[in-house]
Amino acid sequence: MLIHRHRVALSLGLLGGLAWTGPALAGGFATARFGGEHGNPITVNPTAVYYNPAGLAESEGIHLFLDGSFALRAASYAHAQAATDDVTVPDANTGEARLLNVAAAPMLGASARIGDLALGAGVYVPFGGAASWSRNSAFDGNRELAGPVDGVQRWHSIESSLQAMYFTLAAAAKIPALRLSLGASGNLIRTQVSTVRARNASGDNLLATEGRSLLDVSGLHASFGVGALIEAVPEKLWIGASYQSRPNVTGGETLEGTLTNRFNGVSNAPADVELHQGLPDIVRLGARFAPAERLEVRLFGDWTRWSSMENQCLTQVGAACEIRTDGSAVDPAGVVQNIPRRWNDTFGVRAGVSYWPEPSAELFGGVGYDSNAVPDATLDPSATDFHDVSFAVGGRFRIAERLHLAASYTHLFYASRDTTGKSITAGLAGNSRAPDSGGIYAQTIGVLNVNVDVGF
Repeated sequence: MLIHRHRVALSLGLLGGLAWTGPALAGGFATARFGGEHGNPITVNPTAVYYNPAGLAESEGIHLFLDGSFALRAASYAHAQAATDDVTVPDANTGEARLLNVAAAPMLGASARIGDLALGAGVYVPFGGAASWSRNSAFDGNRELAGPVDGVQRWHSIESSLQAMYFTLAAAAKIPALRLSLGASGNLIRTQVSTVRARNASGDNLLATEGRSLLDVSGLHASFGVGALIEAVPEKLWIGASYQSRPNVTGGETLEGTLTNRFNGVSNAPADVELHQGLPDIVRLGARFAPAERLEVRLFGDWTRWSSMENQCLTQVGAACEIRTDGSAVDPAGVVQNIPRRWNDTFGVRAGVSYWPEPSAELFGGVGYDSNAVPDATLDPSATDFHDVSFAVGGRFRIAERLHLAASYTHLFYASRDTTGKSITAGLAGNSRAPDSGGIYAQTIGVLNVNVDVGF
């Protein structure tokens, strides 16, 4: 097959040095773990440009901040025979698929405070996800069936990447009389989606006509953030709240690019298309309390409106994407393909503690929970999600005057899901139809976070 995983692998490799290419670490496609345990709505380091810009006004002097998260993800998907599956060849459309991926995500930030005013800037990827599934070695070298070697999950994902890179400028002001700081930020967002999957024009998984689809789209959009941070009890208790708008503010974003199909042994020329999708807005709330001189406890959480992700709809350029509940399009001629998502809003909550055995060394830990955005009916290997709990431990140390190094390890434990018999994808109408995605999903992720904070 002329359209295969290596083309997407090349594009992911070129992007890997600049942006997150790993799995989502919270509900939906959320990947914002930069800052580690100190990435939250009551932080005062440069990650505040995203989590809560008001925190910049609580910083001191000038700071440069370089953060890296390094993740190891192991996942599996086991699909049993569904009534709509083509099972003429054993194990071609049933069985288990696995992946073991390593990924890295950088964040670069800076802040400067002069008097009661502060400015900040950052480059980071708070939404994203990528996957590269292992091959099915049982079909290596099979000349009659070249498709099944890409795994049982191939009808939904062979290799894929979604990245939303933010370029942010922020400003904040402190009102000493009220012990209150207010902040705002503006974001320029570059979103890119690259994916290759098995596909038939009819939306089934008939082996005799198995083809491939390669999608590569991108776009620029804008959003904003606002926040407040109040010192409720002097030198004891701080409370922060922030809001990040949806990309494109009013919701819905359109990405432009090309779709290349190979059906019935014929490769078509790349066609110009638009991808319509909706990333969420987020509300955050948090508090940190210092009960003793060398002790701090934190509690924070977020509400993320993933209900904005109703569909990922691919259309001809300029066509509208209006999809009925049964999957049919109001304008069938304009809709090339639709992936129903129908996601739910999510929330996350996290508690943490820090202890300073001496002023130059901080030891910290945390525990958290994230809810699941994806319903059983539309869960598929291209966008998995789970209820999860996570545990973190780490430290922050002064290496030299105004130079701090922090490192932490977080492990995320996911509750496995069995959606066998619950998938609706094979029963949808029109270009929303896809092979049954029901099955047993499992995942575990470990994340090492390292950051350097340089003060001036």
